[in-house]
Amino acid sequence: MKAFNDWCREMDEELVVSKVVVQSIDLFGPRIGFLKFKAEATTRDGKPVPGIVFMRGGAVAIFIVITCKESKKQYTLLTVQPRVPVGKAALYELPAGMLDNSGDFVGMAAKELEEETSLKVQKKDLMDLTEMAFGSGCLGIYPSAGGCDEYLRIFLYRATMSPQEISSLHDKCTGVLEEGETIKLKVIPIDDLWSLAPDGKALSALCLYTKLLKLGKVTPTN
Repeated sequence: MKAFNDWCREMDEELVVSKVVVQSIDLFGPRIGFLKFKAEATTRDGKPVPGIVFMRGGAVAIFIVITCKESKKQYTLLTVQPRVPVGKAALYELPAGMLDNSGDFVGMAAKELEEETSLKVQKKDLMDLTEMAFGSGCLGIYPSAGGCDEYLRIFLYRATMSPQEISSLHDKCTGVLEEGETIKLKVIPIDDLWSLAPDGKALSALCLYTKLLKLGKVTPTN
């Protein structure tokens, strides 16, 4: 599993892992998708630290900013789908997906964007907000570091659309049926995102985008 190999290779020198006990494995076809294990770990001076890990590796999320050609009002595009782990039949989220073994962050972001929203984009159209904020040495944002290795790379995609194009996206059904995805799209005003989507990806993206705009690292749309 690439995520496990990366975890071993990137382990901080101040942490000492003496033993790993694998507790369960979930396969995605021929490859390992999720891995649950307990690591016996201490700090360099011998103090024990919690080591229960749910491993799933990295993921990408795409923050979509749509500007209306006529009104210049800005919107974002969210996915709505069932999320059993949090007991929600319809959770508002950014389009997102797990990385494969290629390590191609931008390519995976473009692929997930098309699968979940039907929007076809080129790699050059995506901006890595995570790298712009933290530099190239940062893998991504850690949403649940107390028990999960997952890190998120958040990308920005901006487009200008007519009112008709924007309307055609709202309530559109998408997703990859073979992967059990039943997704409905929602177009919402970007100013309402913070109060409509209790999604860590969306709120992190909004924070990064707003701050990078303020610093001039992302140019405003006309």
